[in-house]
Order: sequence, then structure tokens, then C-alpha cells
Amino acid sequence: MDPTTLIEGSLPDRINKRDRERKNVIERRREERQQLAVESEQASYFKETFYSSCQKIRDLLDDAPTAPTSALSGIFDKINKEIHLLKSYLSQSKMFLKVYDIRRAQENLQVLENEAADLELKLLPKKKFGFKNRRAVKKPTEKSLDVTDGLKDLKLTEGIPNGTTKQNNKLSSKYGDSACMLLGKVDEQLVLDAENVNKNDVLLSDLLRCTVRIYGTPSTLHMVNLKQCTVLVGPVTSSVFAHDCIECTFAFACQQLRLHSSTDCTVYLHVTSRAIIEDCTEIRVAPYNWTYEDQSSHFNLAGLDPKVNNWNCIDDFNWLSNEKHSPNWTILDSDLRVKSWD
Repeated sequence: MDPTTLIEGSLPDRINKRDRERKNVIERRREERQQLAVESEQASYFKETFYSSCQKIRDLLDDAPTAPTSALSGIFDKINKEIHLLKSYLSQSKMFLKVYDIRRAQENLQVLENEAADLELKLLPKKKFGFKNRRAVKKPTEKSLDVTDGLKDLKLTEGIPNGTTKQNNKLSSKYGDSACMLLGKVDEQLVLDAENVNKNDVLLSDLLRCTVRIYGTPSTLHMVNLKQCTVLVGPVTSSVFAHDCIECTFAFACQQLRLHSSTDCTVYLHVTSRAIIEDCTEIRVAPYNWTYEDQSSHFNLAGLDPKVNNWNCIDDFNWLSNEKHSPNWTILDSDLRVKSWD
């Protein structure tokens, strides 16, 4: 066959192919423009609804100091419920919001939540916690200690192994006097109850071969220099930060996890965003499976959706390749996962 005839004969096919490709590109761009328009419309509606609700909460906070004492409990219940609803609304809207808008909304919620907690404490101070009100848990044994009572009066001068009073004072200054702190414990089983933990920051530092159970909804959880420890935590309202942890097992639910400079740790995780690790090795992840009485209500109080869990979505800041999986973390095989924490 004459090559010229072959080329001429294939020309219509090439033209038709290019025309189909051109139409496909036009259609794809049209769909992308429509999608952008929809997302923009959704984002605008979200901002209007979200910040209008924030202003209503702000108005309730402004009116609370002049309200009758008998009405305060109902007012703060309503405020906390509205904040919880906004958290759920934000969580459901993240798919079409920009990162900046998500962070700004989270910051506004955190400010409202902190102000509500401070104002409630001021106008409706809690009764001092006592033994008779302790949450019903397993009775302490010689090796199990409930440190909830008097926790906020814990003297930081007790010392940290290989540490100093100066280091302890720095921790107190950094995390605040109101933070619940467990420092410098060795070979102990410790329990923190919900009544003192709720809405407070929790710091665990310089623990060796300890088991810690934290019930309730901490505002944030900080863990520093833990070795061969097991830490079980209820739903955390915002973030979990862990630094310099070795051979530990963690179980917690939170909005955000940041794990730094740690190695050989297993994390049973419930997280609504993407977890972040940095300078870490031998990290294993599995879905959060610690359960206890009242946990569902604590999820509501923390504003976490039990159905939204990105436990296996880990961003490794030391591994920038999108083509290959980071060698610094793996998913724990199901047959190796803890089935019972008792």
C-alpha cells in the first residue's frame, strides 16, 4: 500500500480523535467551573451561618453576668450545646472549605469555648471535688492510684527523675497553673477522673513504665518524655501533642495529633483531621478501641463525631514523596491489636 494513501486515509481519524479530546477538555473544564462555583457557594453559606451562630453565642456570654443565678445553669448548657453543634457543622463542612477558613473557624470556636469555661467557673464555681463524688471505677490497689483528688494542688517541686525544680517551674509556667499534671512517676498505675479533667489541659511528663487512664474530655493533651508507658484517654476537645516518647502505647480521640521525635510507639487513634508525625520512626497506628462508661457523652462534649475517623491518614513531615509510603509508620496488623484494655 502506498504510504501516502495510508497517511491520507488516517487523517480523518486523527481529526476526529483531536476533536473528541478537545470536547472532553471543554467538558472537564466546564464541570470544574461548576464545581468551583458550588464550593464557593457552599463556603459562603457556611461562613454566613457559622459566624452568625458565633455571634449568638457571644450575645449569650455577654448577657450571662446580668442573668439571675437560677438561670445560669440553663444558659451555660445552651452555650455548650451551641458550641458542640458548631463543631459538628464545621467537621461536616471541611470537605469544601479552604485550610485558612477551617483554621479561622477552629480558632473562633476555641476562643468561645475558653471564654464560656472561664465565665462559667466565675459565675458558677464548682464544688470542691471529694471522695464521695468520685467516678465509679475499679478500686485502687497497692499499685493503682487515683490521683484526681487534689490534682491541681500537686506540688511541682516533687521532682522529675533526673530533673530539677527549675525544670518543673518551667512546665508550670508553660502549661499554666490550672493544667492537670502528672510528672516524674515510675512504675505506677494512675487514673484521672472526668470531673477534674473536663475542659482542662493535661500534661504527662517524664513517666517511666506507667499506665495512665484519663476519663473525660481534656481541652488538650501534652505528653513529653514518656518511656514504656500505656496512656488511655477519652475524647480530647482539640489537639494531642507528644514529644520524645519511646516504646509507648497510646489510645485517644482528638481533632488533631502531632507526634514529634518519638520511636517504637503504637497509637490507637480517632482523629477528625490528618495526623502529623515528624522526626519519628517505627510508629504503628490502629483505630481507637478503648471504651468506658459515659464515653459517648464525652464524645458529644468534645464535639467529635464518632463516625469520622482518619486514623490511617498520616502526614510524615520527613517524607515528602507521594509515590512511596513513608517507612516511618505502618498500620498495625489486626491480629496484633489489643482486644481488651482491662
